[in-house]
Amino acid sequence: MARHRRMIPVVQGLIRRHGVLLALTLIIIIHAVDRLAIVILLEDIKHDLALSDAQLGVLSGFAFVALYVVAGIPMAFLSDRSNRSRMIGLALTAMGGMTMLCGMAQNFLQLIVARCGLGISASPCVPAAHSIIADLYPPTQRTTALSITESGFFVGSFIGLWVCGWIATDFGWRTAFFAIGSLPLLLGVGVLLWLRDPVRGVRVQNVRLGFRATMRTIISIRSVRWYVAGSGFAVFASAGMMTWLPTLMIRSYGMTRTEAGGTIGAINGVGGLILTIVVGILADRLAQREARWNLWLPAILFALSAPFAALAFLSQSVPVLLGCFAIAACLITACGAPVISYSQQITPSNVHAMVTASIFLVFNILGFGLAPLAVGALSDYLTEHQGAENGLQLALLYLTAPSLVISAVLVFMGSRMNTRPTAILV
Repeated sequence: MARHRRMIPVVQGLIRRHGVLLALTLIIIIHAVDRLAIVILLEDIKHDLALSDAQLGVLSGFAFVALYVVAGIPMAFLSDRSNRSRMIGLALTAMGGMTMLCGMAQNFLQLIVARCGLGISASPCVPAAHSIIADLYPPTQRTTALSITESGFFVGSFIGLWVCGWIATDFGWRTAFFAIGSLPLLLGVGVLLWLRDPVRGVRVQNVRLGFRATMRTIISIRSVRWYVAGSGFAVFASAGMMTWLPTLMIRSYGMTRTEAGGTIGAINGVGGLILTIVVGILADRLAQREARWNLWLPAILFALSAPFAALAFLSQSVPVLLGCFAIAACLITACGAPVISYSQQITPSNVHAMVTASIFLVFNILGFGLAPLAVGALSDYLTEHQGAENGLQLALLYLTAPSLVISAVLVFMGSRMNTRPTAILV
């Protein structure tokens, strides 16, 4: 009887821990839906507002990312010092309002303002969620836990692409923005009412570093500079493909919005979901023998994805293009959890949110910010010389595969910096 009584708190702790993990995963799903929904709506917005591909690249990339990364650092700094659950709840509520404003925009400038507002609103969600996970799970389970929340991006991309494509087909792109804007509003209220902020890491919870000291703590680790830059090039390739492939399939291969959104969303959603969790579990097991497997594994996967990205955009066959894209995209996006986990292992818990925000700053500027614009601008240029059907596909070919080769090299070089996570593990 006494043994059973001792087990009750343990079981209750596990249920609460995993319950919070599922709630954070749902938050990431909704975050991804609102962020990525515009991807399947680009062609409709282009014709309705008479925009160029470069302008669409700004809307899908920098208009969101510029404010997302600028606000992300101070928001993460605040997350390391305040109630993270409350910040997430308020952020979700604001996201819903900004998404609905996107549906009300009447011109390019108004849509940019709404996307910038969405970027500010969304900025606290991921750093705060990763910080919570770091306090809930020990290092030996952290990559697996992070991979589960990271899988929410793929579920969200599937929902965002497929559902928004279907709504836009029947009711228009403005209605699609209004529909998905209601999701974070409802979830935000739920988070504010029910999600509690867990206790922070005991060993450093009373040590509050200033902003400069926090950034010095992160940047001073040489390994971080290399593998974060390398991962940023991989995100550049992934963001370029995810942003423009639906438009390519609609524009050059005759797919409808629903077909393009459903097909690409399913590929990225199902494949990314499964592979992300598998890679997270594998990284946790390999890292028990050598922590740098959290970097070696992404370097290997980035290198493997490069030839598939090249084959995808060299092909004129829809099955080959989609099949090679599926392999490349899933290999790239499965690597986020090991990189974040390794970063949290080599930094103290009072900078965990800032570590995530700093990494996402690089990912968003180099990847989600620059990639859509670079592909769109190169597409506009190549279209004048290669024809409307080939310009976008060639732009994707020229910019994705080389970036993945660079990313594999930089991440591997980062792993050679002899950082010992176990020395400062919290």
